[in-house]
Amino acid sequence: MPHITLAHQAQPNDDVLFQEVGGEAVLLNLGSESYFGLNEVGTRIWALLGEGNSLQHVFDILCAEYDVTPEQLKSDLLSLVDEMAKAGLVQVR
Repeated sequence: MPHITLAHQAQPNDDVLFQEVGGEAVLLNLGSESYFGLNEVGTRIWALLGEGNSLQHVFDILCAEYDVTPEQLKSDLLSLVDEMAKAGLVQVR
């Protein structure tokens, strides 16, 4: 898997079920039968990825919505997407 940057796009896999509960989410990868929990920010990222946005666009939206330094947001976003890709939840292109 290539090093993920903001130039990439990550699309949720079709075999992942998503359920939001109280602002947080649970993802179920049907292929591996693994669960994955997302906090409020992770849930927002998942929603933005589902709209077909590039990681740069997701980053720009989150910068406007959350009070966080760009460096921290970039690190957290790319780390989460990498973790989701390794878990088979998203495809990165």
